[in-house]
Amino acid sequence: MQDNLDEIIKKMVSSYEKNNAIVSNIKKTDFTKERNIYNLEENIIENIDVNKNQNFSFAGTDSGFVNKQFNFANITIIKEAGAVFRYKDSKLEKTIYYPNSYNLAKPYLTTSSLELEEVMWNTSILRLEKEVSLSSKIIENEEIKFMLLDGSIIPQYISRPTEGSKLFKSYNDLLDKFYNLYNLSKNKNVFLVGCIEDSRANLFYKFIENKILNKHNISEIYDSFFVFSLLKKNQRTCVIKYTDSYKEHPILKDYPKEFADNLYVMYLKLSEDDYPLRLEFIYFKEFGLSLKEYTDFIASNISSVSAFNPKYVYPSCLIEADLRSRLKPDEIDSITRSIFERTKFYGFRLFRRESRIF
Repeated sequence: MQDNLDEIIKKMVSSYEKNNAIVSNIKKTDFTKERNIYNLEENIIENIDVNKNQNFSFAGTDSGFVNKQFNFANITIIKEAGAVFRYKDSKLEKTIYYPNSYNLAKPYLTTSSLELEEVMWNTSILRLEKEVSLSSKIIENEEIKFMLLDGSIIPQYISRPTEGSKLFKSYNDLLDKFYNLYNLSKNKNVFLVGCIEDSRANLFYKFIENKILNKHNISEIYDSFFVFSLLKKNQRTCVIKYTDSYKEHPILKDYPKEFADNLYVMYLKLSEDDYPLRLEFIYFKEFGLSLKEYTDFIASNISSVSAFNPKYVYPSCLIEADLRSRLKPDEIDSITRSIFERTKFYGFRLFRRESRIF
């Protein structure tokens, strides 16, 4: 085993050193003077003017989930939670919780006829439906300036069933809920932003490599590593399109042009002790701001509520939503045990791997 560990560590260090050398070479270019091809008003690297006197309200939503498989049914247990933080002179003045101050986990039933891949689709669709619906409810009922989603601002690949799947209608229903959330945000003048806790993307690196340096396939470097090395504290990247060709994107090809063509991504470096924060947002020109003004407003305000801990940069209302949406083992056991006790007479039982005696 030691030989395997030594070999793995050797490869990891070698890859790091190679990527570090590439990034060091790329940094010789002065990106502070390079213009962004997606928005000529800004440079590739922009300083963040952090809002020092925060008086806006922020809302964040998240969910916890787990699957439990019986021999004739699949149960998905979900607990969604939202937190509204109201600030006054940069101090947290009031907190409101959704749907309640203490939210209970709930089980949702699917049949056992779903294949393993379909179970994954179903779980992802259910979870997102609960989060998006809760986000819409908060926007409808609260005076907020920012609605923050824990994760992407669009469904991900794992959420999209094949078009022949019995779940494809549920997927289309989910898309309608996303569109409703976008329209609600626009009508209520709310900035809708997706916050990615741990990004594995290399979208920005590829943008620099292909669009700015006019080079291709230098290396596969994650944005988190590249941007951390490129930026200084309280700097951000320019915005880039979520995709250059939404009609070929596996998810955005299902989107109306008005939404798909206005989705942007940027990274914020708010600490020297944590990786940059990836933000995704939808741009509404109806707010009366240029794309540069819109982007700066998001960066300035989210920065002000995300860097309380230099080792963990993330919006505070989303941290709270995450804590309140986590499923506790006793919650899962209670729901599973209740279902089992009331259905075992009919032959329902947990899968063997769920009920091992050793």
